[in-house]
Amino acid sequence: MLRVYCDFNDGTEDGRYWILWYDGKRLEEQAAQLGLKEGERVLLYQDEGDFEVEATLLFKQTHEYFLGKKLCALVDDSTFRRL
Repeated sequence: MLRVYCDFNDGTEDGRYWILWYDGKRLEEQAAQLGLKEGERVLLYQDEGDFEVEATLLFKQTHEYFLGKKLCALVDDSTFRRL
């Protein structure tokens, strides 16, 4: 499962959708190269938070914050774990 960085400062107020980064670039810029598809699961982390959580990639968003953006992730809170 691909492990990607999530930026708490670039997401929705409820924390359910985040913009993701991989290898220093926005994940949406690399999605095709990495072979990522709609609905694929990824593992999110955030350095300061010291946690991991699984999320589902969304390429077709309906949330108003992400309209016009190419990709975001919907977090599965049941998979949250502290490191």
